[in-house]
Amino acid sequence: MIPDIDFFGSEANFHHLGLVVKSITDVVADAQIITDPVQRVRLSFVKLNGVCIELLEPTGPDSPVFQSLQKKIKLVHICYSVPDITKAIADAEPHGCVCIARPVMAVAFNSQIAWLYHRDYGLIELLETA
Repeated sequence: MIPDIDFFGSEANFHHLGLVVKSITDVVADAQIITDPVQRVRLSFVKLNGVCIELLEPTGPDSPVFQSLQKKIKLVHICYSVPDITKAIADAEPHGCVCIARPVMAVAFNSQIAWLYHRDYGLIELLETA
């Protein structure tokens, strides 16, 4: 039996995995690319056998994913959609999640995202969805 762990509230759902790439167009030639100046990345979404993958390309050395690319760390985060981002952050803290970036608007979603870190699960993005 697989344990069912609930960090972010009962309405949280898997949304996507974040994968760093050197060039989005080298991975998907006809990708629709969005530039997010706040997050300092270019990004695009693809479905890989039914799983949504966010391809992240750093816009420069000050991008938060630049070091991951340099270290050849490809898989950088898992994202969950939540109806109330503030509540999800509060629900996650007793489980060892630390909010490392408070909610900000994300260009790709026209909604708020926040970043959490858990010592075992790594970097987690929360996406507020209506």
